[in-house]
Amino acid sequence: MMRMNTVKIILSICLLTCTAGCSADVTEISDIALVTATGIDYDKKTKKYTFTSYCLLPTTTSTANTGKLSDWVVSASGSSILDAAKKLRSQVGKTLIWQHNKFIIIGEGAARYSFYEIMDFMIRNRQIRITSFLFVSKGRAVNLLHMNTETEDLLSNDLLGKVRNEKDWGRSISQSIQNIANWNTDPYRGFVAGKISKSRHSFKSKDALSLSGGSVFNHGKWVGWLDEQDVLVVHLLSDKSKWKNLTFSESFPFHDSNVTLHFKLDKQSIQCRDTDGPTVDIHLSLTSTVGEIEHYLSVDKLDTIIQLEHAASTFLENKIKHSLSHFQKDLNVDVIGFSDLFYQHYPKEWAALKHKWSDIYPTIPVQAHVTVKIDKLGLNQYLGDH
Repeated sequence: MMRMNTVKIILSICLLTCTAGCSADVTEISDIALVTATGIDYDKKTKKYTFTSYCLLPTTTSTANTGKLSDWVVSASGSSILDAAKKLRSQVGKTLIWQHNKFIIIGEGAARYSFYEIMDFMIRNRQIRITSFLFVSKGRAVNLLHMNTETEDLLSNDLLGKVRNEKDWGRSISQSIQNIANWNTDPYRGFVAGKISKSRHSFKSKDALSLSGGSVFNHGKWVGWLDEQDVLVVHLLSDKSKWKNLTFSESFPFHDSNVTLHFKLDKQSIQCRDTDGPTVDIHLSLTSTVGEIEHYLSVDKLDTIIQLEHAASTFLENKIKHSLSHFQKDLNVDVIGFSDLFYQHYPKEWAALKHKWSDIYPTIPVQAHVTVKIDKLGLNQYLGDH
């Protein structure tokens, strides 16, 4: 789909070029480069920024081959992000078109030492789309933008496909610059942005791009990485836009066997109270389908189904409690936004809580209640109410 949209853009530019005649002010199709991904790196030793653009180029101006595209990666360094970006423009022989940039990749060093400056640059720059997805790369962003994809497709197409597939497993996360800009200035809560890295499957000989896990920020600074399981919990406890289409699978032991269930979150409720101290209650209701069973189980019996539902509920409750403990005790970062809930529902109490929130947050008792209902045993075997 993205390739077709890009082709339409180039055809439109061609049409405009033809209708404009031979004016010297006209930008020819062969003179442009569509920027679809941008990388920003920072070297603490040299205090230099590296600005990298992943661009799409039309390979020819002939009508028969207008739809053919090739990619091009170009970088420049400078004493500031703006300086590096301007040097990039001065070094290339193309007119860079930024309106179709979909990805901002920030190198690990840049996220660690210069995230404030990067966010300031992106918010102030009109050419940066606030709907672009922001990821933090493990290592330098420029190295990832030079990688070939497993599908041999354009890198921007490959990344867009991985973002779309996020809803089918929930172990990666994509956040827009707009959302991150809103959270970044909040002194009480943190947030989780995407993580991009290179990985190698055991059966393949070359590295591939991977969106897996997340990157944690607090008070405008990068804190560290989140693993896949913690990111799944962040999805489940986020606003509905993050989980309404989410499906995921989990395997767990049951009756001397391993069972895999496919889950979908139907209802979510996160309630805060401040009576004898702040507390949080979480209620999740999920439906599930039986995916795989390692050994024979009599799933046609009602008692077995009820026991399996209870085991699945307990398994997910423990998973959520483990992640919340990590967020509270280890990171001390309010990535879910409990502070927002107390502000909304207990504004008077929040006026006192907020001054010592960093001390209170790790001690808040959080209760997680999960209800799982199995409504389908296989491809077409549904269960009624039980």
